[in-house]
Amino acid sequence: MAAGRPRVSEGPLTWLRRRLNASDGPLEGERTTLSYYALLITTLSLLTLGLIMVFSVQSVTVAADAAAQAAASGADAAVQEGSPFIFFWRYLAIAVAALVAMTLVSKTPIRWIKRLSIAMLGLAAIAQIFVFVPATRYCAGGNCNWVRIPIIGTFQPSELVKLGVSLYIGWVAAAKPHWLKGVRSVALRVLLPVGIAVGLVLGGGDLGTVVILVFVTAACLWLAGLGWGWFVSLGTVGALGFSVGTMLSANRRARIHAWLNPDGADPLDIGYQPTHGRYALGTGGLTGVGPGSSRQKWGYLTQADSDYIFAVLGEEFGFAGTLLTITLYLIVGWCCLRLMRRSNDLYVKVVTGGIMMWIVGQALVNMSVVVGLLPVLGVPLPLISAGGSSLVLVMVAVGVLLAFARHEPGAEEAFAARAGAVRRTLAVIAPRRRNRAS
Repeated sequence: MAAGRPRVSEGPLTWLRRRLNASDGPLEGERTTLSYYALLITTLSLLTLGLIMVFSVQSVTVAADAAAQAAASGADAAVQEGSPFIFFWRYLAIAVAALVAMTLVSKTPIRWIKRLSIAMLGLAAIAQIFVFVPATRYCAGGNCNWVRIPIIGTFQPSELVKLGVSLYIGWVAAAKPHWLKGVRSVALRVLLPVGIAVGLVLGGGDLGTVVILVFVTAACLWLAGLGWGWFVSLGTVGALGFSVGTMLSANRRARIHAWLNPDGADPLDIGYQPTHGRYALGTGGLTGVGPGSSRQKWGYLTQADSDYIFAVLGEEFGFAGTLLTITLYLIVGWCCLRLMRRSNDLYVKVVTGGIMMWIVGQALVNMSVVVGLLPVLGVPLPLISAGGSSLVLVMVAVGVLLAFARHEPGAEEAFAARAGAVRRTLAVIAPRRRNRAS
């Protein structure tokens, strides 16, 4: 009996316990390409769902903005009607570019990804510096973590920082494990480079992204083997820093207060969006009001296409839609755990853990904010919320995971065999088609 399947004589709990206690590496009878195809199909499903939701929301918000501009300038109705579609085609083009980037990265050898790890963190930090340059920075809602780029538009370098941190700590764990020993070495060679990049994001006022970056860093350092003492010390410092940062901002204090006392929050101010987010979820019921039929997206949710898109999804597709979305993210997490268990490469384990915390962890934070389990943090829902920078960088991160999956034990041979079978099939079909044509 294969080790990867339950024995006839053992129950499911015994089989699960045996699997959890098994050593790292592939098990007999496992499908070598399962991680790759499961991750690819799940990512494409989330992307498709995201495109549907972005179009649903923007068909209202963009049309409303266009109507207001047309009323002021005297433009005709045809321009108004075309605006939502113009926006969607632009966002669809970004999605296609993200798919191309994911595909290219997925075919990149792991050795090249390792070589680019340091450069990626450095590039991310340099890009983040431009948010402090008045000529290039762009601010929205008190957050100044965007950079204006000619032709392209705005770009959020903090999304690149998430990938850079994961790759850098993975490189340290695999190529320089002695850097993780000794206070001086850890502080100067690991925490300082990462801290500079994260500090630049904090300087832009995006505390929500900093929280995600802290989670990503902690996950990578844990998998890299950093000692307990560091987590206790850094956790204490981080908690104090978060408390101070919250207390120094009136807006953040108000968010915390509204979360602790939702009934006492001003329903027309700080409590407005959380309240209407709950209205949207409650209205959706079991199966939702139908695609495109959300009421709360009509100006009630000011961040309906980004931070609160999960609320609109719940209203239009109901509890069934939200449950499906959560399941898809859990499948992504399962694929990451499977990658880490089957690989014997520490670099793959650490980077995969960081990306898993980035995608799945950020998704859980976003959904927890919408349902009221966490205060408003202002982080998007990966692959679903509108945002070109987030979409492209998350797809690139998925491409890294797919590259790891292509090099799982036995996967390369399986892909080569399938490619050979396809070539042989085409070699047989082509002459027959020519003969029929003649």
